[in-house]
Amino acid sequence: MPALPDIRGLKYPDEFVARHFFKRGLHQRSGRVVELGGGTGNNLSLYAAYGWSLTDVDYSQSALDDAAFNLDGRVETIRADLSQGLPDLGDTPIDVLLIPNLLCYLTDAQARAVLTAARRTLAPGAEVFVRTRLVDDYRCGRGVEEEPQGWRLATPETGEAGLFNLFYTEEGLVSRLVDELGLIEPTALKVSFDNLQNGKRVAPNSDLVVWGAVA
Repeated sequence: MPALPDIRGLKYPDEFVARHFFKRGLHQRSGRVVELGGGTGNNLSLYAAYGWSLTDVDYSQSALDDAAFNLDGRVETIRADLSQGLPDLGDTPIDVLLIPNLLCYLTDAQARAVLTAARRTLAPGAEVFVRTRLVDDYRCGRGVEEEPQGWRLATPETGEAGLFNLFYTEEGLVSRLVDELGLIEPTALKVSFDNLQNGKRVAPNSDLVVWGAVA
């Protein structure tokens, strides 16, 4: 992999992606990991270091090109707009599915379509990691409501003005992942933090991290 200063985009994996990786013993085995909305590959870099087979699905070709550079070409890249559904991920079952920064940008119907399709691609006992925004997040309610808990944002300070965001309750997200992905005994961790964006304090950023295995 490139030296740290040469890595394009985010340099490090999400803290909770790393926690999930080690707490669930994924450093002690290998397989196929797929990240939906994987961007420039910062999360996949952790899996790369332990010999996993990598697939990055993202709508941005430039981000996928950066991922290929950052991961020394050891990643399968699939360009897809996930709001239009899950693309063909091939015949190899998925051992780990990462969805750390996607569900908030999908409508309820779009999220259901992606998750139910993804369920059919998972290997028995596959691990799933999801992180998305909760209803007490700073952004919720700032804009035009287009569906229950779904807002067209008016938040230029976060760089998301005009984007759609769907916000979840803790119970609602866990129930969705149990029903649509088949998670068994999921672990849910709330993450709340303040941030400075474009000179303005954005508080709170409120996420729920959910991980677990399928049957």
